Amino acid sequence: MLCSIPIHFVRIDLIRPNERHHAEHAATLADTIMREQLWRIPITLECNSLAVMDGHHRFEAARRLKLNYVPCLLLDYDQVEVIATRQGYVVTPEEIVRRARSGDLYPPKTTRHRFPSPLPACNISLWLLQDQAALPFSSPTVRAIDQIRTT
Repeated sequence: MLCSIPIHFVRIDLIRPNERHHAEHAATLADTIMREQLWRIPITLECNSLAVMDGHHRFEAARRLKLNYVPCLLLDYDQVEVIATRQGYVVTPEEIVRRARSGDLYPPKTTRHRFPSPLPACNISLWLLQDQAALPFSSPTVRAIDQIRTT
């Protein structure tokens, strides 16, 4: 179950999108997050490349809010199924990671990731995501990612 996987605070500049987003939706999400002062659902990333699996609009909302870190679940494609929602696009784990690394983004909502269980809520204060010194590194279920893995 995904609720047993640790949440990682990933530095926002390390996250690699592979799809474009709808600007209006990202702006609405940013407004909601700012008003509530809470980050409610982690972004899911491929564990080695930090390519976004689910959460392109949340990622853009975080950029608009100038957050330093974003709560993320790091998963492997062995745990997640992916399908194309648009015809004419190759959607495989390898192609998603390639597009994330190259910046050759899919159109919005081209991929759909199916997770083995619902994404957990995290309800993290925006204050923690704006200030590196505030991150609770002592927690066994919360870890920070400050550099991309090379393996």
